[in-house]
Amino acid sequence: MGPAAHSDPAVRLLADLVRIPSINPMGRACSGPQYTEAAIGAYVESFLRRHGIDVQVSESAPGRPNIIGYVDAGASRTLLLEAHLDTVHAEGMTVEPFSAEIVDGALYGRGACDTKASLAAFLHALTTVLQHPGRLAYNVIIAAVADEEYRFTGAIHALKSGLRADCGIAGEPTMLHIVRAHKGVVRWHVRTTGRAAHAAYPDRGENAIYRMGRVLERLEHHARELQARTPHPSLGTPTLSVGMIEGGQAVNIVPDHCRIEIDRRTLPGERADDAIRAVSDLLGECEGCEIEDPYLAVSGMDVPGDALIVQSLARAIRPVAGEPVIEGAHYATDAGLYTSAGIPTVVFGPGNIADAHTAAEHVALQELHAAVTIIQNLLTTPAP
Repeated sequence: MGPAAHSDPAVRLLADLVRIPSINPMGRACSGPQYTEAAIGAYVESFLRRHGIDVQVSESAPGRPNIIGYVDAGASRTLLLEAHLDTVHAEGMTVEPFSAEIVDGALYGRGACDTKASLAAFLHALTTVLQHPGRLAYNVIIAAVADEEYRFTGAIHALKSGLRADCGIAGEPTMLHIVRAHKGVVRWHVRTTGRAAHAAYPDRGENAIYRMGRVLERLEHHARELQARTPHPSLGTPTLSVGMIEGGQAVNIVPDHCRIEIDRRTLPGERADDAIRAVSDLLGECEGCEIEDPYLAVSGMDVPGDALIVQSLARAIRPVAGEPVIEGAHYATDAGLYTSAGIPTVVFGPGNIADAHTAAEHVALQELHAAVTIIQNLLTTPAP
């Protein structure tokens, strides 16, 4: 059954969002409107304005907008509802990535789960509540931001532009669980340099890839040491992974350069500077080695279980989905940035993280409907 045949407005909204490609190029040499958030941002802006919500649009880079709506209910507290506009790439999918087809009670397509279902739930819940003046228990900031999948520049830009709230929810696929703690992430490059020479005379050069091999041995040992540390109660240990390597010019040339990319997952309270310094100390004696500044540093977060946002969201969940599951996650989200900036933010939304980024990404419509009801409960129930 196609989405146009569905009578539920939340499903139609989600289908509209999935049909608009918003692929994050993630550092690749990609171009075209499908590789920005401009089109989906324009859709969200128009949707909010049609419902009488004040909107600000601000770009963190050309074609990479944040769409931020403001609703002043005259309340004592302001709640942030945030979801990102971008998705990972769509190559290799086994379903049509932008058709928003509905099969067996689930809507399929790139971003359906991560995290356009959360965005649709937030938008529909808020605008439905606004049809009944006086019901809102919070002032609301609803933020649809760019570039969460790669460098988190949308959330960073929003905070630098003055975004402030008393508490928040970052929409991600959590199966309607409350994620109150998650790891942070630091990413940076390490280079080795050498001297090029003809491969028939390797003794005349200095092989940058061999030098990188010695770097990798030390990093592998450091990664094992990290995993032997005392674990966080819900997040385990910090981790380090080398995920990318590139170097050389041709097989018959002694390579004069090599570069790796490091992904370091931090625990709440760990500083990015300390994580990088530990690697710098480890590699200090490696010849021809250069450590670059990080291009991404997002703190982990650990919102207390008795925090207002945790307890209020749990109260909203109970009549819909029973006793809520409150847990931690090993991934990083925009919630880490907001919490570090003084906005205690949890992660919540429809969908399963195991279905995100997959070849047949989808979200169960039953969870979408439940998320809408939960957010409506939250918005209309005064905080204790």
